[in-house]
Amino acid sequence: MGTPVDENKPKLGLEALGELIRLPGANMFLTSTKKLFSWAEKSSLWPLTFGLACCAIEMMATFASRFDLDRFGVVTRASPRQSDLMIIAGTVTVKMAERIKKLYDQMPFPKWVIAAGSCAISGDHYRHIYSVVPGVDWVIPVDVYVPGCPPTPEAFMDGIIQLQKIISEGNLTPHLNIANRIERETTKPVPKKLVDLPKTGNYLMPDQLKQHAHNLKESGFDYLSYITAVDYSTTLDLVYVVCSFEKNEENIWKVSLDSSNPKVPSLAPIYKGADWYEREVYDLFGVEFIGHPNLKRILLPDDWEGHPLRKDYSMETPRLPYRPSREEYEAWKKG
Repeated sequence: MGTPVDENKPKLGLEALGELIRLPGANMFLTSTKKLFSWAEKSSLWPLTFGLACCAIEMMATFASRFDLDRFGVVTRASPRQSDLMIIAGTVTVKMAERIKKLYDQMPFPKWVIAAGSCAISGDHYRHIYSVVPGVDWVIPVDVYVPGCPPTPEAFMDGIIQLQKIISEGNLTPHLNIANRIERETTKPVPKKLVDLPKTGNYLMPDQLKQHAHNLKESGFDYLSYITAVDYSTTLDLVYVVCSFEKNEENIWKVSLDSSNPKVPSLAPIYKGADWYEREVYDLFGVEFIGHPNLKRILLPDDWEGHPLRKDYSMETPRLPYRPSREEYEAWKKG
């Protein structure tokens, strides 16, 4: 007859999966395929090398040699088709949500998700910004939440251990929020705050812009630092900054435009760097740069409604299916 293992001894390794019976000259191990497969799955988690923002730095530190996640069977993979764990570390934006969903769909089953950090869990202090999803569980189902801003490597490890425990016990209950897929309403402008702000600096007329920029470049100001805009109550003021490294000087000028129909000549033919700067101002402020070679959005999706840095833009604009309305989000918070 075989001799069962002493029940008072702690069960480690395979002994925790079933019963080890010692026979003369051999041993017999009795378990179920379900327990065996769960043990294999929890002991060989392969996370996707995928990070979104600052929490990803802590995730990278956790994967480094000091904490040695290899001893947990955690080995990072560069392809979603070879991964079974996605760790969302960082702020989830509306634009990135579609990419996250695509990567998640490419991962084979079984697969799991850890939301690490306040932004990944709830959007944190960015949750009411037009471009941020208030938690990755509005995009994909989440199994484990690791709080922190950012979570420490120890917290990341604890999250992985908790996931291993869930897998081994078979208590998989991932959480997914679904925003109501109502027809998107046209963005309603918000009333502007009419405040008289002081205007200072060198102002040019729009028709003087190209000649002024050409003259400056010919005189050695050959580097365009940036182009940005300021939304006043009735005007949009463009701010241009160019530099001369040889003279160690910069030159700043402004152009005031009618906010109802802001148009100005493009400087892309003069300064190549104006290409992306003007696209950014167009994307966020709605300024049309006449003569630009490829004037389209650069930060937001092409079908985005409105220009978010305008003062009449509603910051609570929903973006379905990943960003719910403010009312739906507040109702969700109350349970």
